[in-house]
Amino acid sequence: MARVKPKRQKIHIDMTPMSDLAWLLLTFFILTTQFKKPEAVTIQPPSSVSTIKVQDHDVMRITVTPDGRYFFSMDDDRYRIPLLEAMGQKFGISFTKEEKARFNTITDFGVPIQSLKQYLALTPGQQLAFNEKAPGIPCDSVNTQLVDWVFVANEINPTLILGIKGDVSTQYPKFKNLLDRLQDKRMNKFQLITSAESEPIEK
Repeated sequence: MARVKPKRQKIHIDMTPMSDLAWLLLTFFILTTQFKKPEAVTIQPPSSVSTIKVQDHDVMRITVTPDGRYFFSMDDDRYRIPLLEAMGQKFGISFTKEEKARFNTITDFGVPIQSLKQYLALTPGQQLAFNEKAPGIPCDSVNTQLVDWVFVANEINPTLILGIKGDVSTQYPKFKNLLDRLQDKRMNKFQLITSAESEPIEK
């Protein structure tokens, strides 16, 4: 008598748990991702083979544009409003709650503190357009306002690291002027921000 072969069953894999997991991961990354805010000015920093990276927290940054204007920013928004209040007190300028809230949302800015109220009154789009012609924060032997931002920020949080970012076409005297003003206050600890460059291959 012929042997009856059992009917082969097709393998069925339930993909429902896998699709649920994929959606959960996608939702998690969407909710936790922090998008980088646009910078006030576009800078092309010089390249370097240095392997030292600027830390991604507790950083304040000075940006030097190709035409020698100075912009200042603080990455951590926990210290922006206290910094604005302290600078306002130093220069005798009071800021409203709305102005403080707007200051907490901007990244770089390049105007004297006396013009900061007018700058904060602009819309984000108007601010981006204005940054192209902004005068920059004063930094010379007479008016060292840029250095004041740095030192007041350090008084609020002594662990802050200063990063200096300049364009590849920025003239050296603009950097030297900035370093001279910092050294006048005995501040010699900072990091230069450059773009990564692969090391040359030895033949």
